[in-house]
Amino acid sequence: MSMAADFYELKSENLTGLGSPMGTERTWTNWRRFYKTVEAAQAAAEKDYGKKIQWCHEKNETCNIIRSGDLGHVMYYITAIKCEE
Repeated sequence: MSMAADFYELKSENLTGLGSPMGTERTWTNWRRFYKTVEAAQAAAEKDYGKKIQWCHEKNETCNIIRSGDLGHVMYYITAIKCEE
C-alpha cells in the first residue's frame, strides 16, 4: 500500500456505542499512536486486536487512509502525516 509520509498515525476507535437507538449512536477514540512506517502501524493494531486484520486502502480526492473493517467493538485507521519545513 503506497502512502508516502513523514510518519503515520494509528487511531483505535471504540464502536461499542453503535447499535443504540437512532440519534444516540456514537463512537470514541480509544487512543492515537504514531509510527515511522505503515507496516509498523499495522503490526501494532494487530497486536492490540490479537488477530490478523484485513486492511483496506481508501484513496480519493479528500481521503487517503488505510483502515480495518468493522471488527465488532473496534476499528483502526492509519493516516499519512506530512510535516512542513
